[in-house]
Amino acid sequence: TFVLLVFPRPMDFSDEVQLGASLEGCDVLFCTYWIRFAMGGDSHDAAADRCARLFNVARQAGVKRVVFTSHTRATEDSPYAYLAGKAKACAALRSAGLPSYAIARPCGIFGDTPGESILMNNAAWVLRRSPLFLLAGDGSHRFQPIHVRDFSELLLELGGFGTSGAGPAAQERDACGPDAPTSVELFSHLARAVGSRSIVRAPGVLSTKMVTTMSKPIDWLTGDILLDKDDLDLLCSGLTVADDPDDPAIAQRRSLLSWLDEVGPNLGKEYISSVDRYYKK
Repeated sequence: TFVLLVFPRPMDFSDEVQLGASLEGCDVLFCTYWIRFAMGGDSHDAAADRCARLFNVARQAGVKRVVFTSHTRATEDSPYAYLAGKAKACAALRSAGLPSYAIARPCGIFGDTPGESILMNNAAWVLRRSPLFLLAGDGSHRFQPIHVRDFSELLLELGGFGTSGAGPAAQERDACGPDAPTSVELFSHLARAVGSRSIVRAPGVLSTKMVTTMSKPIDWLTGDILLDKDDLDLLCSGLTVADDPDDPAIAQRRSLLSWLDEVGPNLGKEYISSVDRYYKK
């Protein structure tokens, strides 16, 4: 019988002594820490520095392996601060001097509940209430997210808990599913799955700034940020697909479009606030 004991500890990056004490006896550290929005003077660059500090503390505490969640096609010279920060954190992990490490590269996650699928849920919420759903650009940019269960299985595999045991000392893998629909294909499919009659169009003349500006009334209504321009720029960048599309594991994972058909009737009934979920204590 496998028994999992979880002991919560506060993550205070300014207290390296406490961080190190919390990691004593830890063999594998799974680091999923990140920030979505650069709010309140925070930045993705600062988040990368915190990760670097954590990796160094982990090495000093005797951690044998760190598994970090990055992003597809992240580079340090990326014009997108989110990706540049992720790449900086990855570089810090590679150079931290740990016995081994692994990096998983998702671009988005969907899951069993609306709360695990905020992007899809809130898009469905809009589709249920608006007769027109407009997209930035020409709608040809692709998105290749992974189901949360497939993601957790990959993380366990990278941590050495899979059927094949411990992997290579340095391992980097895409965390993407088999479906990579264009934005027009994705949101048209979502509209059908939730039973919406909303018209999904990408007229080709709307910039990401224009679309985020048009969404501001929803922000005022919900107290949230439905669309952040940086997020939307990234989604329209062509970087939200697998680095290694030939990875055979991708084809074995759960289908995004089939999942939408299955859970569509329950998506978008209630709005889920990212700000409330991730930033308010």
